[in-house]
Amino acid sequence: MKKRILSYSSLLILLSILIFSAFTRESKAEKDIFKTDFSDKTQYHFLEVGDDMQMAYLDIGNKKDPIVLLLHGEPASAYLYRNIAPQIADKGFRVIIPDLIGFGYSDKPKNPDAITYSSQTEWLTNFITKMELDEINLFAHDWGGMIGLRIVAKHQDKFKKVAVSYAYLFEGNEEIPESFMGFKNYAMNEPAFSAGNIINWGSNSKIPDTVKAVYDSYYTAATDYNALRKFPSMIPTEAQDKEAILNRELNKKLKSFEKPFMTIWGNHEDLMWKGKDILLQNSIAGAQKGSHYILESKHFIQEDQADELSQILIRFFE
Repeated sequence: MKKRILSYSSLLILLSILIFSAFTRESKAEKDIFKTDFSDKTQYHFLEVGDDMQMAYLDIGNKKDPIVLLLHGEPASAYLYRNIAPQIADKGFRVIIPDLIGFGYSDKPKNPDAITYSSQTEWLTNFITKMELDEINLFAHDWGGMIGLRIVAKHQDKFKKVAVSYAYLFEGNEEIPESFMGFKNYAMNEPAFSAGNIINWGSNSKIPDTVKAVYDSYYTAATDYNALRKFPSMIPTEAQDKEAILNRELNKKLKSFEKPFMTIWGNHEDLMWKGKDILLQNSIAGAQKGSHYILESKHFIQEDQADELSQILIRFFE
């Protein structure tokens, strides 16, 4: 009898050890997910999104958790969210961060004519559809927002909450400042174009050379820069531009978006973006119900205020 009791006890101890070990391994695996190396191509997934274009993306966290979609702009990549995505995933979200076509590890069209506002919208729409993303919590910055807002307007049912930074659907009748025209010319013609330098200029904090080098590392051949050089020119500046006409139609639809909508801007005034957050707050139904933020930051809030931005988004999405 004593031997049998001893055997049962030994079995219980063994089972406890096995369960604890499995839990420890699972916990370690989950923690490792949040330590993604955003500069390591092997950690990215790739999805064909049309026109034989492969879109690179990171998928961090538990696939059963609520979805957060983070979109970058010009001239960044998913690497922009390296200090933000892990914090959000750690709070129980599945965080998905694609590189727009032409950026980061995504395919780069060799023909500049293939890169248009509409083609970028189609590629990102196809990504969302193929990934079967629903009930999306979105944070979209710059061109990620200018493309993302189009998709929100057309597919409102797919989105749960939306936050944007330096994003607006330009209708072609806005006043475009000389500072932006200078940047547009730089992007199109500067032989020494550098994504890392642009992000450094658009941040309060000085970006380390090692970080700038990562932003530049995705582009080697001259054609790799096609999207980076063309994006500033894709903002419609004439009312009869077909993209401006489409934006006017989509702005009308966007007004009816009643789910939570937030704007997050920096406090260093950029004439190109001055007041665009107020326009969104006043025109979109869901933006009139909640809080909006202006942070101590230049254009790249992700570099200047990663922790504060992360906490704002976590509270908003929760």
